[in-house]
Amino acid sequence: MVLLVIKCHKPYIFSPLYRCNLIRSFHHSRSLCAEEKEKAKKTVFLPSTAFPVHIKSTERSRMDQDISERGRMGSLYEWQLGDSERSKTTTLMDGPPYANGAVHTGHAINKILKDFIVKSCISRGERVVFRPGWDCHGLPIELKITKNTRGKSALEVSEATISDDRLRVITENGPFRRWGISADWSDPYVTMSPEYVSTQLRAFARLVEKGLVYRDFKPVYWSPSSGTALAESELEYKDDHSSLAVFYRFKMIDLPLSSISLSVPVTKPHYIYALTWTTTPWTLPLNDAISINPSQEYSAIQFDDESKNPITELYMVATPLVESLRSQLAPRSFSVRGSVRGSDLEGKFYVGWNHDVARPIVSSGHVTMSMGTGCVHTSYAHGFDDFEVGKRRGDGVEVKVDERGRYTREMGHELEGKSVLGEGNEKVLQLRNKNVVMKKKHVHSYPYDWRTKKPLIIRASAQWFIDTRPLAKKAEEEIENISVGAGTTDLRESLVAMATKRPSWCISRQRVWGVPIPAVRLPGDEVGEVTSPELVERVADLVEREKDTDVWWKMPIEDIVDDKVKLSLGCDGPVEKSTEVMDVWLDSGLAWKCARKEKEGEEKVVADMVSEGVDQLRGWFQSMLLTSVALQGCAPYKRVFVHGFCMDDKGKKMSKSIGNIVDPDTVTDGSMSANALGADGLRLWVALHGAESAAQSRIGPQVLKEVEKQLVLLRKSLKFLLGAQSGMDVNWRPKGELPLLDQFILRRAIEFGSRMESLKSSFRFRTMANESVQFVQHVSSSYLHLVKDRLYCDSPSWDSHRSAQYTMRVIASIFTNSIWPILPHLSIEYEMHAVQGNPEGKLRDRREYGEKREGNELNILEGMRLRSDLDLVSNLLVNLRSEIGKFGLKEDIGTKHAVLHLSNTDFDVLENVSESDVVEMLGVSTVDKKREGDISTVSIHTPSRIRCDRCRKIRRERENDHCERCTLALE
Repeated sequence: MVLLVIKCHKPYIFSPLYRCNLIRSFHHSRSLCAEEKEKAKKTVFLPSTAFPVHIKSTERSRMDQDISERGRMGSLYEWQLGDSERSKTTTLMDGPPYANGAVHTGHAINKILKDFIVKSCISRGERVVFRPGWDCHGLPIELKITKNTRGKSALEVSEATISDDRLRVITENGPFRRWGISADWSDPYVTMSPEYVSTQLRAFARLVEKGLVYRDFKPVYWSPSSGTALAESELEYKDDHSSLAVFYRFKMIDLPLSSISLSVPVTKPHYIYALTWTTTPWTLPLNDAISINPSQEYSAIQFDDESKNPITELYMVATPLVESLRSQLAPRSFSVRGSVRGSDLEGKFYVGWNHDVARPIVSSGHVTMSMGTGCVHTSYAHGFDDFEVGKRRGDGVEVKVDERGRYTREMGHELEGKSVLGEGNEKVLQLRNKNVVMKKKHVHSYPYDWRTKKPLIIRASAQWFIDTRPLAKKAEEEIENISVGAGTTDLRESLVAMATKRPSWCISRQRVWGVPIPAVRLPGDEVGEVTSPELVERVADLVEREKDTDVWWKMPIEDIVDDKVKLSLGCDGPVEKSTEVMDVWLDSGLAWKCARKEKEGEEKVVADMVSEGVDQLRGWFQSMLLTSVALQGCAPYKRVFVHGFCMDDKGKKMSKSIGNIVDPDTVTDGSMSANALGADGLRLWVALHGAESAAQSRIGPQVLKEVEKQLVLLRKSLKFLLGAQSGMDVNWRPKGELPLLDQFILRRAIEFGSRMESLKSSFRFRTMANESVQFVQHVSSSYLHLVKDRLYCDSPSWDSHRSAQYTMRVIASIFTNSIWPILPHLSIEYEMHAVQGNPEGKLRDRREYGEKREGNELNILEGMRLRSDLDLVSNLLVNLRSEIGKFGLKEDIGTKHAVLHLSNTDFDVLENVSESDVVEMLGVSTVDKKREGDISTVSIHTPSRIRCDRCRKIRRERENDHCERCTLALE
C-alpha cells in the first residue's frame, strides 16, 4: 500500500473535491472517491412499499377483517343487486346444507366454489341472485336434539329443534362471511320456515293431484339404526363389508329318488336336500320359499366325506354352478351322482324352518347362474325379488322384524328381541347348526345408512311413494339439454342413470322431525292411510295462516279435516293422523320452487346454475330434477357443476379416530404447527384442489405447505410491483412506443387477462389459479429481473423509467382484476398499497384490460401502440436468451458481452430494434449483431469495458467516472 504524505507549514483544510483529485492524481486512476460513490448510489431508485410478504398468524384474522372492510366486501352482494348498469341476471341455486355442527372443509369447498361463480359473474357485469339455504329437517338435526328429548312427543321434539336450529343458522354464517362469501345473508331460505313449508305442501298437493303419490306395502331399504325407511339416494355402499355367508340345506319332502337320473344307483336309505346360499342368515327363520330356474338342469351332489355314512345325503344344485361350488365348498369335496330338470323340481315341497310347515319350490326369473347354488332362499318380506315371487303367487307377507331390526314375539322366545344384524344372526345358526353345511366370511358391497354409517336391511312396510316411471323419459330428455360436469368431464350419463334407474321413490319416514305427510287412517288400521290434494292444501293454508309449521301436530284432527276434506278422502267417520314425515330429499328437492319467489308472469322457475358434491348426482340434483319435471315439465337448472370430496393429503378419508381432520379455522388463522394462510389461502386451496374435478380434494400439512408457497410467490411479486410504483406519476402515459421489453410483457399480460376472462366465463377456477401462478412466475423470470437495471438506474424523470413503472402498474392491475373472484382479499390489499389505489372500488370496477383491436394489435388503456412485429421480434430474442442460458455460466450473465451471429432473416428482424432493447431483452451488458450464416447462434464474451460502480453493468470506459447512461442520469 502506498501512502500519500502532504507536508504543510500551517494547517489547511482541503475540500473533499480537491482531496479526491489529489488522491486520483497520485494513483493515476479515474476511480471515484468514497463520498462520490455514495452520492452516485443514492441516485439509484429502490422499490419501496409497506406491503408485507409474510403476515404473522396472530395478525392474519384482524388483517383480513380490515381488508374486507376497506374493500366493502360485506356489501358487495347488495351493491350488485342494485346496480342499474347490470342488465343480465344470473341465478345460482344453493343446495341447503344441514344446519347442525361446525363447518368443515367440505363446506369450504362447496361455498367457496359458489362464491367463485358469484364473483366471476359480478366481475363480468352481471347481476347475481344467490340465496343461501339451510336444511333444518332430517335425522342429523333430530339426533342432535333427541339427546335431550328421549321419549318426548313429536311436538316437544319439534319445539326443541326449532330453538336450537335457529341458533345454528345464525352461528354458521360467521365462518362463511370470514371466507369472503358474497350472498343474500340477510334473507336465507330455511326449510323449516312457514313460507317454505306451505309452498312445499302445495307442491306436494299437485303431485297427489297428478296421481304420482301412492301408498303401498312392499320391501324398502330400512335403517335399524335410524328406525326408518330410506330411499336409494340415502344409501352409501361399503365395498369392504364382511358378511357371514352360509350354505344351508332344506330337506325335500316329495322329491322321489326316481325323478333323478343317477349315474350310480343309491342302495342305502337317503335324504334329498335343496342346498341354498345366503349372506343374510338372519332371514333363514323367515324363509317362505326356494326359487329355482326351471330352464336349467340341476345336479345331485354327494360330499365325499359322507359317502360311507349309513344314510346317503344328496344335495340339489344348479349344474352350471357345480364347478364354481367346488372352490366355494373347499376343503370339502363332492361327487355328482345324478341330475334332474329344473322344471321337475318346481312345485315340490321341503321342510321349512319350523318343521311342521312345508314350503314350496317355485320358479323365478331372478335366479341366475352367476353365483350361489341355483336354489335361492326366498323371504318375501326381506327381498325385492322375493316379494315379487310372493306377490305373483298371491301369498301373504308377514313382517316379523320390527323397526329397530329386532325379531318380534312371533319368532318365539329364543329369537324375540334379538338384533338381526347382531346376536340374532348368531342365534339362528346355533338353533339349526346341523343344517349349516358350511359358513365363510364373505366380503362384498353392502348398503349403509348415509347418516349413521350403520348397515341396512331390506324390510317390507307400508310407505308413501312417488311413481317415477312416468317421469324417467322426460328427465332423460331434459338432461341431454343441460350441462352436467366437473371441469371438462361430462357427467350427464351419471345423472341419467341415477334419475331413471328406480321405478319408485320412497318419500315417507318414520321420524318425529320433518314436514308431515298430511294423511289419515281409520282407527286401528296401521297400514291403509289415504290423502288427497284437498287435505294437503288445507294443511298448507293452516301453516300459512298460523305462521306455524306444527299445526299438523298441534291441532285436533277434527279441526283440520272439515267436510270438504272428508268428502275428498271418502271418509265419513273418525280418522287418525299419520305420524310419518317427508323424506328430506323431497324437502330440498322442491327448493327450486320453495326458495325462490316466482316472478310475475314467469311460467317456469329455472336456475341458471347449481353446484354441489358428486354424491348429489343421486341426491339433490336428482330429487330437484324429478320434482321439477313432474310439476313444470322441465329441468330446474341449466347447468350443474360437480365437485369432489375432501380427503387428507395421503388420499385417506378424514376421521376423528385417525386424527387427520383439517379444521378450516386452522387454515385461515393458523395453529401451533401451521402458519395462518388467511381467507385467501383457504380460497386458493379450494381453487387448486377443489375445482374442476369430481375426484378427491386433498388437504393436509403437505398440501397446505404447497399452497402457502404459491401464496408467498404471488405476494412477493406483488410486493415488487407495488414497490416499483413508488413515487410514480399515475397520470403519465407513453407518447410513443414503449421499450421492447415492456411491450413484450404487456402483450403477455393482455393475453393473460383475456384468457382469464374466458376461463371465468366457463368457470374453470382450477385452471385460472394454476395459470395465474404460472403468469406471475413468467413475469418474474421474463421481466422483473430484466427490467431492474432500467427501473433502478435510469433517471426517474426519463420515459424509460416511467415506462417500467407504468408497465408494472398495468401488469398488477390486470392480474388483480383477473384473480379477484378467487383472491378478493389479496386484490383489495394491493389497492390499499398502490399509488392512488382504490380499495373501496376494487370489486366494483368492470374495466377490461384485454379489449382487442384490428389484427394483432391490442389496446391497453388509452390506445398505446405496440410494434406490429412484436411477436416476431420478441420470440426471436426469447429464443436467443434461451440459447444463452444453455451455456450454464456461473458468472452473472448481466456482466457479459453477447455477439449475435444472425441469419439474414433474423438480422432483418432485429435491424430496426435498438441496441438498448436487445441488451435488456437478453439480460446482458452489451451486444453486437452480425449478419452471417444460415442459422442464428450466439456467443458470450468478456466485455472490453469495465464495471460501472453505480449500475454494476460492464459498460464504463476506463477514462470515464460512470457508464454513459449513469453519467446522463447523474446530470
